[in-house]
Parts: sequence; C-alpha cells; structure tokens
Amino acid sequence: MRVNLEHPMNRRSQSSNRSEPLNDQRFQDLIDRASAFFAAAERDLDSEKAAVIAEIKACMQEYGLTVDDLRDNPGVNP
Repeated sequence: MRVNLEHPMNRRSQSSNRSEPLNDQRFQDLIDRASAFFAAAERDLDSEKAAVIAEIKACMQEYGLTVDDLRDNPGVNP
C-alpha cells in the first residue's frame, strides 16, 4: 500500500514543522492573539443579541404584543 503524501490528512501541519522555541515573546504574542480572538467573538455575540432584541421589539410593536403575552400561561389561549 502506497501512502499519498499529497493527501491533506498525510501532510504535516506547518506549525508542527516550526523550529521556533516557545520563548517569552512568542508566548506573549500567542496570548495576545488569543485575547483578540475572544474579544472579537464576544463583540459579535453582543451585536447579534442586540439585533435579535431589536427584531423582537419590532414584532411585538407590529402585533401589539406585551411581555405578558410572551409568558407561558397554561390553560390560557392567546
């Protein structure tokens, strides 16, 4: 059986070939990049929440709904 070295699963990742040691500067760079990534992800979540809330408010206004209409009241037909 021959191994296809061109197949993506058989290639070594570039990071595993890196000979650069994990020194303080590289470690700090990785931490900074991870922090920026998580900060961006958090901002996206906040903007998505704001968009959904605005959409809900618009629907509530369009259909004349109140918060009480949204509560689960068993036995009460809307």
